[in-house]
Amino acid sequence: MKSTGSSILERVFIMPDTASAPSLFVHSSGEYLRYRVAGRGPHAVVLLHGFAATLRTWDDLAPLFPAEEFTLHLVDLKGHGGSSKQPGGDYTALHNARIITAYIRSRRLTDVTLIGHSFGGAVALLTALDCPDVGRLVLIGAPAFPQQVPFFMRILGLPFIGPLLMNAVPAETIARGALKRAFYRWELITDHLVERYAAGYRCQDASPALSRTVRQILPANAAQLAAGYAGLPIPVLLLWGEHDRIVKPWQGERLHGVLPDSRLVIIPDCGHNPHEERPKETFALIRDFLSACAVDRQGRTC
Repeated sequence: MKSTGSSILERVFIMPDTASAPSLFVHSSGEYLRYRVAGRGPHAVVLLHGFAATLRTWDDLAPLFPAEEFTLHLVDLKGHGGSSKQPGGDYTALHNARIITAYIRSRRLTDVTLIGHSFGGAVALLTALDCPDVGRLVLIGAPAFPQQVPFFMRILGLPFIGPLLMNAVPAETIARGALKRAFYRWELITDHLVERYAAGYRCQDASPALSRTVRQILPANAAQLAAGYAGLPIPVLLLWGEHDRIVKPWQGERLHGVLPDSRLVIIPDCGHNPHEERPKETFALIRDFLSACAVDRQGRTC
């Protein structure tokens, strides 16, 4: 059953520090993902970051999941963070989705909650279409339909020129500029947050991998993929910042109209990164959604 709303839970749960050291999942020769596992609970949650981010984008949200209830799998997508960056590689959302499906199966995860932000949301949506082990989906500012690529990404996507410009500008400057485009409340952009993103830009071969990702970010078969959304049989929570300038709320509204079992929540006074700009409110909405899905498993409507 579809619903819209903005109710949030008032109680916030703090997760103890149970995170493992980063590990590598090898998908094929020369192709691997860096991931980290946190928590020890029975409910598996896989979190996928957005473009030009890393698994550290969840640093504010992940500690709110109770460790005794959830096991979090935080993953660097291909071409990002500590994951592989092959010259001439396939960085499309569809290929990343195939790798995430392989990861889920390799870990023998079932009834997974998949959470994706922005580009990671597109990967999550495509994963859910193909992986029956995904039981619920949370999409945060995720592009499900073709849209114009933001100007800064179009520049980065220029062969040779984009990577050269990225390497010529200090990582902190790039990160701060990107966060100003993503955040509605600039006063929340701290030096610590800037460094969270700048560290990803300094990773070896980051600039050519990100540039190639931009060139592959719009799928050639977008219409065919979109036609499959109506057949997605699982509950989906759509979270959007009211002032998202990167993936505007019309994307969420259109997707809500297509999905058979979705809830759309527009978060006020928020931009493209609700999990960092308003993490407690974002977690509360996710928790509320997961609690409703637990009721649904008892035979009632989510």
